[in-house]
Amino acid sequence: MDALTDVIGLLRPGTVLLGSMSGLGDWGVEVPEQPGPTFYFITEGRCWFKAGEGDLIELHEGDYILSVRPMNDRFLSGPEMETVLSDEAFKARHSVDGEIRLGDPGSGPLTRILGGLVRCDPANADLLIGLLPRFVHVPASEPGGARLRTLVSIVREEAEDTRPGRDAILCRLIEVMLIETLRRESAFCSSHAGLLGGLAHPQLAQALAHVHADVARGWTVDELARRVGMSRSVFARRFSEAVGLAPVEYLLNWRMALAKDALLRGGQSLEEIAERIGYKSASAFSTAFSRRIGCPPSEYASASRGSR
Repeated sequence: MDALTDVIGLLRPGTVLLGSMSGLGDWGVEVPEQPGPTFYFITEGRCWFKAGEGDLIELHEGDYILSVRPMNDRFLSGPEMETVLSDEAFKARHSVDGEIRLGDPGSGPLTRILGGLVRCDPANADLLIGLLPRFVHVPASEPGGARLRTLVSIVREEAEDTRPGRDAILCRLIEVMLIETLRRESAFCSSHAGLLGGLAHPQLAQALAHVHADVARGWTVDELARRVGMSRSVFARRFSEAVGLAPVEYLLNWRMALAKDALLRGGQSLEEIAERIGYKSASAFSTAFSRRIGCPPSEYASASRGSR
């Protein structure tokens, strides 16, 4: 598998919580911070979107936003509008039939937004989400945007279903939706240092593919640079700038992510995990794990399973 598929797979996106809000006339809302990636789909009308202190983006019907780290996401009827924090009290006052309604009833135009919170495995969520851009905007007019609209429609339909197999289908649909969003050219052009920044550069993408194809190999900066036809110094600098981590640091982080996932899933001994991710013995793996995670593997597994 390629690096993006590996990362999405280890996030293990599962169930999705759907909600909607509508606005009439003048309105502005700041969405509360969410514990996982959130997507927004403009089902009717138009509005403005702002992520944190970023630039305002005008959204139109059919536009799609994936907010990978949803903090201070704001939706506005106009670029000069003030926002109201959408906390529980706000929802209690403005929610009608499960839809948060903003603005003045009877005034127009109408904007309606469908939102979905994607629940990911918490074991590696922070690490892996840190490799992805802050958000990705896919305009309705962008080639292939219709594919995302179809996926959102199916996710919405399946989330409201009660037939057997619902959760399994949702897991697959959400994985496809995330990959479809993140592999788009607009996502690769993000200025955010992370995995997509590395994948946007052909030679760095090759290096990432080598690491993910054989994580147990004792990769060095020299060997990776030779494999992709770059000098050591240029490769190390460009990798760090694009990905946000030095090559060896990225390798070690990915090894620990795989180890944490394996410990939580169970069924493998420390010796098997150590061999799979490139350590010569269980003791060497335990030492490295304790140094980077802060506790021995067995303690991490027990504590994490208990918290779940």
